[in-house]
Amino acid sequence: MENVHTGPSIETLNHQLILMALVLRTFFNIGGKSKSDLSQKVKVKSDSDRLWKSKQTLMKKESYTNEDVANYAKDLNTLQLLFHGVLEIWAKVKELDRKSYKGMILPDMMELSTDLCSIFGETMAIFLQRFSLDILPLLRPVHGIFYCISMHCRYNCLDREVIYSEGASSIYSGFLSSVLGLLRSTKVLLKRLSFEDEQSRQRRRMIQSNISTFVMEISYTIKEGLYSVTTEEYRQLVFKIGGLCTDTFFTIGKTNGLSEHLEMGEGVLALKPTNHLGDISYCDIVRCPIEKRIGITGNLTLQDGQNYISDIFVTSGSTFQCGEKILIRFPVANNTLPPSSTIKVKIKCGHKWLDVGAEIQEGHAEFWVNYMEAFVAVAGFRAYHREVTPAGYTYTSEEDTRLIQVHRNRMFSYKEQCSDACKAITAISDILHVKFDDDVKVDQPALVHLPIINDVDDPESDICLIRRTVDGDIELGVNWSAMKCESTGNCYTFQIDKFDGVALAKVKRKYMKKCKEQIAEEFDLYCQREHICSILTFMDKNLLHMGMVKLWVEVCEKRFVKRVIRRRAKDGLFEIPGSRSQDVSLSDLEYIRMDLDGNMQKIRELPIEHYTITFLTSGRDNYRSFPVEPRRDPRGRQIGIINYFKDIDGVETFVHSATVDANRFLISVSSGSTAVRLPTSYAETRSVLKLFKNGWLISRQSALWSRGSSRSSGKSAKSTIAYKSIFDELPILSHQSLLILSGAISMQLAQTLGVQLGLKYEDILDMKSVNQPPVITIFEILWTWRGKQVQAEMVEQLVNALTEINQKHFADIILKVGKEKRALKRSDFK
Repeated sequence: MENVHTGPSIETLNHQLILMALVLRTFFNIGGKSKSDLSQKVKVKSDSDRLWKSKQTLMKKESYTNEDVANYAKDLNTLQLLFHGVLEIWAKVKELDRKSYKGMILPDMMELSTDLCSIFGETMAIFLQRFSLDILPLLRPVHGIFYCISMHCRYNCLDREVIYSEGASSIYSGFLSSVLGLLRSTKVLLKRLSFEDEQSRQRRRMIQSNISTFVMEISYTIKEGLYSVTTEEYRQLVFKIGGLCTDTFFTIGKTNGLSEHLEMGEGVLALKPTNHLGDISYCDIVRCPIEKRIGITGNLTLQDGQNYISDIFVTSGSTFQCGEKILIRFPVANNTLPPSSTIKVKIKCGHKWLDVGAEIQEGHAEFWVNYMEAFVAVAGFRAYHREVTPAGYTYTSEEDTRLIQVHRNRMFSYKEQCSDACKAITAISDILHVKFDDDVKVDQPALVHLPIINDVDDPESDICLIRRTVDGDIELGVNWSAMKCESTGNCYTFQIDKFDGVALAKVKRKYMKKCKEQIAEEFDLYCQREHICSILTFMDKNLLHMGMVKLWVEVCEKRFVKRVIRRRAKDGLFEIPGSRSQDVSLSDLEYIRMDLDGNMQKIRELPIEHYTITFLTSGRDNYRSFPVEPRRDPRGRQIGIINYFKDIDGVETFVHSATVDANRFLISVSSGSTAVRLPTSYAETRSVLKLFKNGWLISRQSALWSRGSSRSSGKSAKSTIAYKSIFDELPILSHQSLLILSGAISMQLAQTLGVQLGLKYEDILDMKSVNQPPVITIFEILWTWRGKQVQAEMVEQLVNALTEINQKHFADIILKVGKEKRALKRSDFK
């Protein structure tokens, strides 16, 4: 039978690695040589055909045992150890010999690494998708191979003389193709691993996301045709591979256990049936980015009384599709729900959103699905179609199936936390929702018997009938016909001649006469159509002591403000005194946009969408973080300004404003019953700045807060001098320069540079794990290295580090601008 050569076997690679090591030792006399070494070369050639056939046998097997896994894991471990030995031998070769022989050695090493990635990826793909197998033995060799590949990419693949040599494109294209299979299998491996601490789980999510993005990039490159990719583009792709492999090496090393389920990402688990979980193992699930929430939910409609209780999740990577339904578990908001709420999951299939049943268990929802593109959990009332009884008969709903339940825990929470906005309605019933066909005509009024739970005796309140029309408008009126039933205590009987959303409420008489809008807004609040929110502004104190001003803006419901502040304090953030906004009314999927003015500005590398928060009360990420870039204000203002806007009836309207005193790192805010826009002209600014005296800022409306007593003014002056010195000394390493450099280099280059500059790789991983744009993470890496105390020799250190990682182009720019004693400009990198 003719042998079919489709790829290398483990035995073949084993011999190839030995041969490579022997060749290196022979050329460079490292460790000596022997006759057995030479005979080993002959043995490699004679055994090749048998080892190719062994590979074929492996691929054709239909079932595998734990013994197969253990045996192949042992062979794989031998391979990665041999390759690691080859790398070490080559690293010990003298520089002169390396230059002479690298044209011959490095192509062979590229071929070996290609074969290694191929066989590791294929073997993992075979074993990982079979959930009955014990794959723990794979962890050791896989952990080792990622270290080897990361070192190989960093120190061998990036050699420009080899890359630009004849035939390099075919070598590098083969390497990329094999790495593609390895990374795809690695995604599945990460989903099978169990991590005990949240930090490791965050790293796992980051690696999964980065691998997904890179796999899509390589797949697109291969689809378009490898011939269309330039050699330099190959080099950049290999550079990314090195960073990914290093990240994966550190992440896999944090565990030695397996999960019983499939971790899809963001805390979403695929539970069963286990024999079909392999069908969806290449699919990832991520939280929908806040700037894309509106687009994803474009065709999603909620029924009356339904509300979001989870984040919006979307699928990525491979399609989520399986012949059998899969049980999915995902986190939902911790808000207490009414006992008889119906939980549903809305799944997106194409342009349609479909409802599927779900159950809540310990803060998680579970549902069955075999195909979806996105999903979100909603809670609502139990809706059933029932016939209206003939005249003279009575219909009793024992299960309250026509009621939209008012979330009373939410109602009492708002009354306690937002008493100014919740004082018109003292008690309210659930909402009776009756629908009928268009051709049905109601001639006679109907009698309704409806309880007001938590009814109160208040002589200043009247019984009010609240009705929401089909257009969404609210009609109010005192219901003089409502009669209290003494036998039941809190039930009222009343007549209605129009059906739709109807509720009874005890309403303060003075609001019925003067401010019906207040009643309507309060009713929407209890129905969860509106949310009273606060805009919170934090600062990262971990970076503050180094002179970096990084802001964190979060929008949350006012009743949860204390909880959010405690959580952010654990993350090293503190709320800036006086920065909190007044009450801002928001509905789900409304947005808050930020605009910067004064003596600070946005970072140009960040997209405009990054300064917009699309609010979702059940979403986890209702925040944006960003460092501010100083600028010279043309109007002479010595403060930075953050203005906040929301959409009101199609018009972007100002709702809040804050100022940043860059010298003292404190933020002030306008206060009073209505929002006040901060000065926008030089004349207005001067009039406000005159009010600074002994560390106090006095508003035209009221005194806002203390800026510190005169006793601390000396310390403030020293702080100001120290702050300014950060930007005046060595402008090549100033805040502005590092921001511009951050926009010019890639994340992969930044993390390699950070390690070269002496930062711990695990610290860099933690920075990358935060949900923020890459340019901010890159800036934090550079700024962490630079620190508060800048020294002249740090410029030389940066130049040398860039040179060591084959980035002489950037090193030359730093050296040139440093000699000119100026800050970097964006034009320097064009």
